[in-house]
Amino acid sequence: MIKFEDIVELKTFQGLIEAPKGTSDNENYWCLIGAKGKVVSTNAKGHPAFPEKGKRVLVQFVDDVKLQGLSCHNDVDNSLWIFLSDLEQKEVCDK
Repeated sequence: MIKFEDIVELKTFQGLIEAPKGTSDNENYWCLIGAKGKVVSTNAKGHPAFPEKGKRVLVQFVDDVKLQGLSCHNDVDNSLWIFLSDLEQKEVCDK
């Protein structure tokens, strides 16, 4: 189970591996697939437009989301609300 401060990797976005046709560049979050980040909110919540997709958590990405031309309007810099089903928990090794 993914929890606060876990390191995660985006494996899909909204259950898809590529952007739907006609997606604008500033909303093409599928380009972040494979990017890693940290869960920075313990308040998992649903999305009213996609209730069947389950809960989302706030992920702060290592890569700069805005530098990639993507819209990002959260209080936490470089973060997006991501469905738990789109994430894979990663192991962290201190060497």
